[in-house]
Amino acid sequence: MNGNKNKGVSLSLLSTTINNINKSTNFQTTAEIIFGFIKSFINFNMAVIYKINEKDNILEIVSCLGSDTEKLKKRMPFKVGEGAVGLVAKNKTPILINDVLVNKEIQVRQYCDEDPLIRSFLAVPLVVGDKAIGILSISNSQPEQYDDYDVQMINIIASQAAVLLELNNNITETQRFSNKILDNVNSGIIVVDKNCNIIKLNKSAESITGFKFEEIVGSNLLEEHLILDNEEKFLYKSFNEGKIYFEEPGIMIRKDEKVIRVRLSTSLMNDEEGNIKSCICIFRDNTEIENLQSRIAMSDKLEALGRLTAGLVHEIRNPLLPIRNASEYLLSKYADRDENDEMKSLLKIINEESERLNRVLEGFVNMGKNSFSSIGYCNLKEVVDEVLILLNYTLRKSDIKTRVSLTHDDIILPFYKDNLKQVLINFILNSIDAINLNEKSNQRLIAISGTQNTENAIITIEDTGKGIPKKDLHQIFDPFYSTKEQGTGMGLYVAFNIVKSSGGHIDVESSVEKGTKITLTIPLEGERRYEY
Repeated sequence: MNGNKNKGVSLSLLSTTINNINKSTNFQTTAEIIFGFIKSFINFNMAVIYKINEKDNILEIVSCLGSDTEKLKKRMPFKVGEGAVGLVAKNKTPILINDVLVNKEIQVRQYCDEDPLIRSFLAVPLVVGDKAIGILSISNSQPEQYDDYDVQMINIIASQAAVLLELNNNITETQRFSNKILDNVNSGIIVVDKNCNIIKLNKSAESITGFKFEEIVGSNLLEEHLILDNEEKFLYKSFNEGKIYFEEPGIMIRKDEKVIRVRLSTSLMNDEEGNIKSCICIFRDNTEIENLQSRIAMSDKLEALGRLTAGLVHEIRNPLLPIRNASEYLLSKYADRDENDEMKSLLKIINEESERLNRVLEGFVNMGKNSFSSIGYCNLKEVVDEVLILLNYTLRKSDIKTRVSLTHDDIILPFYKDNLKQVLINFILNSIDAINLNEKSNQRLIAISGTQNTENAIITIEDTGKGIPKKDLHQIFDPFYSTKEQGTGMGLYVAFNIVKSSGGHIDVESSVEKGTKITLTIPLEGERRYEY
């Protein structure tokens, strides 16, 4: 037994320990304080803190000194009511055993290969109110090391530790509950600290962004991937100006670089001094809703366009008829003469293009009635040559060079010739406008290439224009969408539907200030698609 103890020193140490426990902010720190007190007060080889799992009626190890905590946790847990610590948990009263090897009434589990030999044993309950929530046990390899005074001192410390253990359990349960709520919310939630580094995200955020928590935790990727339509740096505004956002529209660039529409709301968390310490960003995938809204608006606009087009077509056809008639007359008049070849060539262009314009007008009248699905075939080289002749003056005026590269002269495409011309004209005109707007480009070039494999023809139109921002790429083929002051937003929409009617598709790659590449993939044979 521990002879004469200095009770004054012990009480002073007890008072200091209780004060330190009360200042502790987490249970691991509390456990270290308790072990430090015990070590200063009595001799021991091993000390263990357990918590009671009421659901499974077992004791779970929280912390340990004198043995490997992780190994202890892997052992068969004590059941409440079994063994020395189990009896303390059941009866809520301390146990003191002077010599475990002599005492046969209460069993103390020994793991001599891994733990120190247990001879002296002391265990006290951690009680809050009338409820035991855990156990503190102490053991020594020598017999008769502890007495009732030791039990009293340890019991006092245990009562303080019990409060913190209960608080720790409540916090852990609250955190678990909060995490469960977060993971079951449909909206994505990402929490960033004042350095704009990601510290938390829920499962919906992982699903929407395509990133796993471990891939982006600690990074500042959020503001690179979530861009508001008004292009505000929302994290900077939040932390520096305290600005709160609600349902702010923007885009999310996913891990796979797919762009989706989102709505963003934010909330700020402050520390005890009122300083902003973190920003909670709540966002949802709004792509389907906005697409539906766009389709509804588009339907209304197309209906209005149909009424407007009928009147415009009538007004345009009136002066177009004498132009066509005059060009036909002049062509027939000079057809047999050898001179004036240039004039005859220009008259032929006027006649053919007035005929094409008439067919385009007919197409607008019938928009939405499979007007882009006229069956026919055309030679790609012939169409490209004709388009470049038509746009020759515009290209020269803008000092833009063209480069044409076709792997075959006889690439035959399943298009009515007028339709393919319309597609190429629309894309090339857009390229011309983009190059004229790019003041940083030293090269003014439009490159047109064409190739084919066994199934498809592939046409590319690449320019050195100003490029298209990522946030705009998803809507460039929408009707009435245009970034030009005088644009109607119909050119690329018409081109898209013409290509789609052939069973083909369009891919767009663009880099701001560097240029845009349009790739048309068109089946050489196959069914045309008539639905839009």
